[in-house]
Amino acid sequence: MTRSTPARRTADLDGPVHWVDHGGPESGQVIVAVHGLGGSHANWHDLGPLLATRHRVVAVDLAGHGRTPRAGRSSSVRANCQLLGRFLDEVVGRPAVLLGNSMGGAICVLHAAEHPEHVTGLALIGPALPRMRTDVPNKALAKQVALFAVPGLAERSLARRRARLGPQAFVDATLELTCADTSKVSPGMRELAVQLVQERANGDDAEAAFLEAARSLGLLVARAAAYRALLASVQAPGIVLQGELDRLVPASGVRQLAALQPGWPVHLLDGVGHVPQIEAPARTAGLLLPWLHSLPLDVPSGASRAAGVTDSLAGTS
Repeated sequence: MTRSTPARRTADLDGPVHWVDHGGPESGQVIVAVHGLGGSHANWHDLGPLLATRHRVVAVDLAGHGRTPRAGRSSSVRANCQLLGRFLDEVVGRPAVLLGNSMGGAICVLHAAEHPEHVTGLALIGPALPRMRTDVPNKALAKQVALFAVPGLAERSLARRRARLGPQAFVDATLELTCADTSKVSPGMRELAVQLVQERANGDDAEAAFLEAARSLGLLVARAAAYRALLASVQAPGIVLQGELDRLVPASGVRQLAALQPGWPVHLLDGVGHVPQIEAPARTAGLLLPWLHSLPLDVPSGASRAAGVTDSLAGTS
């Protein structure tokens, strides 16, 4: 049964991990949506219900993001990849399609390469990809990267910026960086994102958590040869959606990915930036749903298809 309002859940994975259940029929795929750097389950506010018309959709908040605090854990890419693995094992309880945006896409790739038994498919939206030496970041991104490199100063600067702007303007500034046209962002998604900034449920050390994740992501994409080898090793079927006006992921990265995984269809969305699931959820769903339908359904031996997810709901609060 598809829910109009996703159910909020919390799992204990050496600390609280918040996730939302968009519902969906038990006869389809189980989709686990993984947000990007500084994002949350709010990033799937509009796409989740569209996919849940045919598939079971859940969205997890990584450590230091959304409503999941670090709580003594690391928020690095590697640590959140391990957290995703535990979420799949202990909460989802069966193989799933991993749907990742930006940093979340990189985390999904890492997990699919290392734990293919967990993954029935890999859907990447504006994924963080290996950088080439010739890639030149735009001025806004370059300024942020330079700031992130200075420990202490970066945390204080981010905290002052958040306090100066306030929740609404802070969200607006983030959307300006990631979207090509912020007028396409739904009021519901904006409202939820502002609410999460106001709550600060991701912890009092949110700025430190963000920077730990950002620095680890920078190292991942900078180690291009190792990252390319990992991408090439993924065995799961995949699909890639990329906004043609994406200012954060260079086009060279998408070309590399297409060469490494020639069997994965690549769709470029005109007039869209880094977060197609936010700017163009209907177009994104229209591309993902046929691909999802083409995937074989994984039936765990001796169990009903939805047993893992159904059992996990009873064990979370």
